[in-house]
Amino acid sequence: MTRAAQAPGTWMTPTPVEYRDPHYALHPDGTRVERLEDITRQRAAATPDLPAVITADTRTTFAELDRDASRVGQALLRDGVSVGDRVCYIGENASSFLAVLFGGSKMGAIPTALNFRLSVPEMEFILGDSEPSVVVLGHGQERLVEAAAAVPSVKRVVTLSAEGDGRHTPGATVVGWEAWLDGVSDEDPGHRRSPDDTALMFYTSGTTGRPKGIELTGANIGQAIAAMHYLLELDTDCVALAPVPFFHVSGFGLALVSVVNGAALLLLNPTGPADLIRILQAYAVTHAVAVPTVIQFLLGQPEVRTADWSALRYMVYGSSPIPEPVLRDATVVFGCKFLQSYGLTESTGGVTMLSPEDHRPTPETAHRLRSAGRPMANVPVRVVDPVTLEDLPHGERGEVLIGGGHVMRRYWRNPEATSAAITPDGWLRTGDGGSMDAEGYLFLHDRLKDMIVSGGENVFPAEVESILTGHPGVAHAAVIGIRSARWGESPFAVVVRAPGSDLDEAGLIAWAREQMAHYKCPVGVAFVDALPLNASGKLLKTRLREDYADPS
Repeated sequence: MTRAAQAPGTWMTPTPVEYRDPHYALHPDGTRVERLEDITRQRAAATPDLPAVITADTRTTFAELDRDASRVGQALLRDGVSVGDRVCYIGENASSFLAVLFGGSKMGAIPTALNFRLSVPEMEFILGDSEPSVVVLGHGQERLVEAAAAVPSVKRVVTLSAEGDGRHTPGATVVGWEAWLDGVSDEDPGHRRSPDDTALMFYTSGTTGRPKGIELTGANIGQAIAAMHYLLELDTDCVALAPVPFFHVSGFGLALVSVVNGAALLLLNPTGPADLIRILQAYAVTHAVAVPTVIQFLLGQPEVRTADWSALRYMVYGSSPIPEPVLRDATVVFGCKFLQSYGLTESTGGVTMLSPEDHRPTPETAHRLRSAGRPMANVPVRVVDPVTLEDLPHGERGEVLIGGGHVMRRYWRNPEATSAAITPDGWLRTGDGGSMDAEGYLFLHDRLKDMIVSGGENVFPAEVESILTGHPGVAHAAVIGIRSARWGESPFAVVVRAPGSDLDEAGLIAWAREQMAHYKCPVGVAFVDALPLNASGKLLKTRLREDYADPS
């Protein structure tokens, strides 16, 4: 790919490129990808008998996936779900997720992917905020049945773990997956929405401490699929492994682009690095997505260096920095093409890419391995002064802004947050600090929002702080990220006890693990008499990082 060089004081707009594949961002019939509901329709017509989804004990063809989606759509219509209603899926990656995703789209609902790792109180807030009509609970999510059924908007709770007993709560009926679909027609509901309508929702946490719904349109998704299609070179002979949960836009994106291009999607949940190596080998995986910590775990296994990696074509990573020596080792061991992606859920996933060519540097270009790559085709990226929003010269640090068709529609029912995140002329404020060099490579420095990335999961200090201060023994709390050899970063809390409290570290951590997802829970607590404040009364997290960020 070639892109225009950035002139000093301007932002980087990649020039349109001539794509190798003439069917870039197209369905098999040559129409543009811009509606979720058309994806299985088109692929089932083109390659009905090829495997779409492979699990440990099942293989689902594209024709079967399309019929399953139609049955889900018909079941939702029978349950009184209307166009624009939310349908939530909570569970690990499974073919049922794809059936709900495409089936909900086929009748006009908004599929909403939720983080199954959240605690019950966290999930109660999100379900109350999204107000779904139907909640589908994957295997192992029985703990959420009562919470989901208690939401006033919910008409039906569907569970895959066991057959529902059909019991009626004040507003919802609980039923098993097979019983829910029993006798339902597989006729396509036939809905097609505008590409500019909300097609999908994810939830993310923000600096206010409350999760926010992110509305993505069909056009957003089409843009993301287009970029991934070109970069990953997926085809009908490919097998893609998506161990990253579908509630993450990176895992979800790989699933979509696999279906669009007729590749087989492998849905297995490795139990550890050794099991992941076994899966990659046994299924001749060609494309895999991993967070840097997983790559590090793999390289720590002796068998990884003697295995045959000839089938593996692409390894895509992102979400947190990866040490340069680890990256160099990985390129030698796996021998495949590596891609690094940077993006947000609000930007429909990746917007910059460190290409395979960049992963084979010369001495003069080795520094690029520390970058997040260059903007993808037709994705404008700027680095600006965070106060004035004026563009900064090459090498100067500022806030990263993203423009173009990848930018989300809005935050769900949150106009204030939307206005804060998207400028009047349509630029997404990432809150991430970065700089851009003369060749257009983006270097990420600090995270302006103080976000912690622990094992590939985003942890927002404000959310954790809000929960910790709910403990009666806590007067004030501040959360920072500390270095972790295993997870990259881990949350650490600095706490001021409430008067008369004798709360200790073990007690607070044990309590916190009941209130939030475990990856958000502080791994350590320091008790202090007072938090450091500046003259304006603002917390000095820089001081806390100086004192605690390095556990050594």
